[in-house]
Amino acid sequence: MPPFAFWYLFATNGADGFLLDLIRRPSESLARLVIYHEGLPPRIVRHGFQPSDLNGISNQLGVRLGAIALDALGCRATLPGMNLDAHFALNGRSMRFVPGFVSWWFDNVPDFRSHYGTLDRAACEGAIYKDAPFICSTYSLGDLAKARWVLISAPRFDSTDLAFEISAARLFGRWMPAAWVFYGGRELKLNSVLDSLFRVRILRAGDTESGERVFSASIHASQIRIDVEARAPVEQFARLDAEGQTEIYTTLFGTCRASVASADKTFVAERTCLLELKN
Repeated sequence: MPPFAFWYLFATNGADGFLLDLIRRPSESLARLVIYHEGLPPRIVRHGFQPSDLNGISNQLGVRLGAIALDALGCRATLPGMNLDAHFALNGRSMRFVPGFVSWWFDNVPDFRSHYGTLDRAACEGAIYKDAPFICSTYSLGDLAKARWVLISAPRFDSTDLAFEISAARLFGRWMPAAWVFYGGRELKLNSVLDSLFRVRILRAGDTESGERVFSASIHASQIRIDVEARAPVEQFARLDAEGQTEIYTTLFGTCRASVASADKTFVAERTCLLELKN
């Protein structure tokens, strides 16, 4: 297993949200739950374990840590301040965002992978979530301190089946992005080197403007053209982690506007997107 490995799942309804991380580091294993409530700052609960307490294979969904179990059907956690019971159905769609040879050669590039489906029901610290699109992700890497990345995850929009994730790692002084898109009943994976160089672009990577962090990206491929802008108030981002001189900031209350040129339409996801920056 690489020195750093992460498993996480999240759900949000625009007013409440949770993000559960299971983490293995060289010095410890960690369970981390972030609770989001509208009008309140994010709340983070952590429980530490010995490295050997985490039982799982990097980038596979089956993992156990203390009183927490995650697999392809659900997740259950029964720790103080970390009560979660989630049931979901994965639909077979998945995405590996980074070519294998890139994550093999560069230990600061996360081997980021996601699995997609539907959340049937979840209860987390008093909030209930039902019938929502669902994403469960993993990533692993060798050097967390040197890693830089951004993530825009938009699993649902009003009046359309559009969903996408855009992930980018910093390499050779530029963003190398990849994108998973589902639209019009069709799945599209843009994760080759050519896609990273020419078809998917990160334009803004969480810089602040008028009290908000702003992310923007473009997907200009032959199959589809989408321009994306996503933003959320700075105070809605949780500071999840720090390694060396870098920090991870994440919110589940991002609002995303996606303009699909082929349909001449703009779709909006209001306060239901995961936005993440490791700077």
